[in-house]
Amino acid sequence: MPQENMEFGIYLNQYGDDRADFEFDAAFEQAALMEDLEYNIAAVGERHFYEDGFYEPFTFLAALGGRTDALTLMTNILILPVYHPIHLAERITALDHLTNGRTEWGVSLGYRESELVNFGVKMDNRVGRFLESISVTKRLLEGDRFDHNGNHFQFNDAFIRPEPVQNPCPRFWGGGNADIAIKRAAYRCDGFTAAVTEPEQLRKDIERYYDAVEEAGKDPNEAEVTIMVDGFVGETTDEAYSALEPYMLDLHEKYIKWGNPEFDRRPTWEDIEDQILVGTDAEVAEKVEVYRDIGVDNLIFRTQFPGMEQQPTLESIQRFGEDVMPEFQ
Repeated sequence: MPQENMEFGIYLNQYGDDRADFEFDAAFEQAALMEDLEYNIAAVGERHFYEDGFYEPFTFLAALGGRTDALTLMTNILILPVYHPIHLAERITALDHLTNGRTEWGVSLGYRESELVNFGVKMDNRVGRFLESISVTKRLLEGDRFDHNGNHFQFNDAFIRPEPVQNPCPRFWGGGNADIAIKRAAYRCDGFTAAVTEPEQLRKDIERYYDAVEEAGKDPNEAEVTIMVDGFVGETTDEAYSALEPYMLDLHEKYIKWGNPEFDRRPTWEDIEDQILVGTDAEVAEKVEVYRDIGVDNLIFRTQFPGMEQQPTLESIQRFGEDVMPEFQ
């Protein structure tokens, strides 16, 4: 159930862009600032076949793990159906040891056809592969040694050694807002990454998640809800919107081209006003309060988008960390 104190993170940019190239050093500088400000989570994602470049998450997490001491390192999200569970469990275990148990894993079916079929995964098979993979991966991470003859994976006498630092295994998060996706998160995963919609719909999704947790026979007190919200904290409202223009809306337009069903055209600020945290620290805190009150435990803030420069990003991270986070901790 919702925690007394919220936890906060930053989604680190991995996108290349001809306006401002991705640089690992920029992400490391952001992570260092986050540790100074006592953020809780650094999150990275996964994308393939992006023309301007996108750096894969495992290398990124390993580099972050060697440069941070306290941040939880999280994928938000990993496209689970494209991985073999043995290989995935080995990578997760290695990173869990590298970070002394600071990893968590947001996982998803994937929605972009090229990111599935080019790995040999048919769109019709992604749900089955997801369900089988998460079950097998968790068994391996929990130390089981077993044969497996499933619809998608077969192996004999498989096991992972050493076992992860975390016991029984690192936490897995499932996402989505369809009924079946919410139930999948409740039944198969350890937490729910809710889709950020307008607050009343988000509240209903969170309620459905906790109902499904109870249906699954799990303890609601051990379940949690995470959201990732786009935005920027500026000295003024106009400055905050100007910092994101046109970068954030450009990325939304790319999502449309990739087949994301959320929009059928380039959105306007008015279209997404209920789904973003843009404004002064007071304005952003007012919206975070709404999320807290409807049951969000962890909020990951994405404040750098493809093409954005480093300095305004650092300023937004600092304002959020100094002027917003303390009100909820």
